[in-house]
Amino acid sequence: MDKHHFLDEVEKRLTRLSSASRQGYPPSPLERHRLEGFMEAGVFLGLVTPQELIDLKERTCQAIFGMSVAERKKQKQGSWPLEDIDYSQYEKPRWSR
Repeated sequence: MDKHHFLDEVEKRLTRLSSASRQGYPPSPLERHRLEGFMEAGVFLGLVTPQELIDLKERTCQAIFGMSVAERKKQKQGSWPLEDIDYSQYEKPRWSR
């Protein structure tokens, strides 16, 4: 795989996840983490730089949502708080809480 094919695949995956999100179907944490891992692997293998991926993410977000990644984060802040829930209180048995 070369740089061009890798970036095309990342763009395809970003577009698929972002389009679903725009239609009201937020990606699962598993899907997001897989994409992030795929992108990180590209950096690790030397196919792309982190800045190239940041630029690609910005372009994709701009094309799908009509706003930057920062604007999008600000807009959707608090709308899907599933990953922000602190479950540490449930790590102890119920009788000892």
